Amino acid sequence: MLGLVFVGLSPACTRRSSNSSSTDVSGSLPPHCEALSLVWKTQEEEIKRLELKHTSAEQRKQKEYVEADGRWWFDTDERRWSVTRPFGPGGVDSTHWFTVTYLPGATETLSWEVDTRKLEVSLITNDSASLPYNPRLPQTGKYQL
Repeated sequence: MLGLVFVGLSPACTRRSSNSSSTDVSGSLPPHCEALSLVWKTQEEEIKRLELKHTSAEQRKQKEYVEADGRWWFDTDERRWSVTRPFGPGGVDSTHWFTVTYLPGATETLSWEVDTRKLEVSLITNDSASLPYNPRLPQTGKYQL
């Protein structure tokens, strides 16, 4: 099942936001959807690069005749998106902070730190994981599922 399609078509994530940086939620997307939308809008190249890496590996493994850059039109591979806050409420206001993770297939991931108030997205790499420790996530140098 293609999880991306269901996330992308979710009614909660399809309403247009009048002002992404506003805390007024009337007519805006839910904050988790705002974070996901911001990643989709700003990280197309990184997402495509990971998709091509995944599809190339699957193409070789399954000995398919479809080129890697066209395979996603036909494959049935599962893709997952995860949007979480790095930590719960408390001493620091995490209202607009999210970790967005994309997992096409079963091994490779991409993760981003997202600040919806500032409309900032930064790719999390092994040497740039700056979000606070989250005990729910494995600590492997970057935030993963």
